[in-house]
Amino acid sequence: MRRMWPAMCLLIACLLITCQCAVQVALADGEHKLTTADRQVIATSAAWPVVITLEDGSVAMMYQLARPQRDFDATNVCMMFIRSTDNGKTWSEPVLVGERRGPDGELFESKPDGGTISFQERNEAMGQLPSGRIVAAWCRLNYHYNADGSDGEAPDVSRIHTNLGVVHTWSDDLGKTWVEPRYMDLGPFMGPNRAISPHWRIVTLEDGTAIMSLYGDLNPNYDGPVRIPENAQTFAGVMRSTDNGETWSDPSVIMHKQGNLCWEESALCLLDSGRLLSHTRTGAHDIVQYTSDDGGRTWQGPAGVTQGGQQPGGAFQLQSGKLMCTWGNRRAPFGAAAMLSYDDGESWDYANRVSLAWDAPNGNCGYANNTQTQDGTIIVAYYIMHYAGDNYRRLWGDSKVYIARFTEEQFLAAAE
Repeated sequence: MRRMWPAMCLLIACLLITCQCAVQVALADGEHKLTTADRQVIATSAAWPVVITLEDGSVAMMYQLARPQRDFDATNVCMMFIRSTDNGKTWSEPVLVGERRGPDGELFESKPDGGTISFQERNEAMGQLPSGRIVAAWCRLNYHYNADGSDGEAPDVSRIHTNLGVVHTWSDDLGKTWVEPRYMDLGPFMGPNRAISPHWRIVTLEDGTAIMSLYGDLNPNYDGPVRIPENAQTFAGVMRSTDNGETWSDPSVIMHKQGNLCWEESALCLLDSGRLLSHTRTGAHDIVQYTSDDGGRTWQGPAGVTQGGQQPGGAFQLQSGKLMCTWGNRRAPFGAAAMLSYDDGESWDYANRVSLAWDAPNGNCGYANNTQTQDGTIIVAYYIMHYAGDNYRRLWGDSKVYIARFTEEQFLAAAE
């Protein structure tokens, strides 16, 4: 019997290694691919789309469009809106929602020292209120360049751009026209690092309160009623509107941390039960989940959702009741991916995640977000920047916004 032990141990070791390898293969990104989806290029020189389904059954999308500067390596970025009335098969002509120009109508402003300031409208959130009004918000960035076209330094911060704050707007005619964007009172948000941004989907609670997520650094001069945890420097939270999106206030904190680097883009998901989920990006470049059962006043978490290199992302509830979480896959295979939850986000079927796009050349891709149309079609919007060099104009010029259209049945088949 003793003579058999070495052989048995070797056999057991081989079986363990084989099983371990099998698990690793089963869990590898790209093991399941949704090859039957309908994929479209929606916009070029564009990135970071947000997509929602409207009450009339149409689908709305907002995205950032780059317009290259003429004489130096920079771009002006504006905010665009499109709409589909056939479940994402075709889309309207783009509507300009927000832009900034210099005093002479140029896409930049000249500085007294011969340098320039390039304007960018970035990082939008969008939703529809019970009144039918479509509301949107984004942050405004100024990029500073020296007279020779090299990167400059923005005032008060040690980087090329400064954040002017968050503006918001709305449309009462399904996106055909928009009111002039106006600045939002940010309360505890935006401190000395001038970091602030809204994110993704604006949701409406049963009592009609609209909720928008934001993240950024703490305003040290804030003395309002919200209790900010001690030593907090960066945090994610929500702001509320009870007047049809005309003003935003009444903040609550989702999470906080020390340190000035802001990663915490937080995508909101409102469940049929009334529970709120926040899928929050972290400095580990993964997604964690926070939950709230009191309308976003208090939050519990975090619970892990994805691994490093799988972010940002967020969830929505399918007509079947399942939840689908989508994210940008910023590790090979680069692109976008998704998985399901069968228990309202208590757990996620990570082992059976499905690649929705796997052809991006690098990790500058994703921000995959999602909606479902009345006929059951799932639409996931994402972007890919196909260029990875140092030319900023080309970076944007080779960027595209895509959608993948598919059904839940197609997704389940791909996950098998």
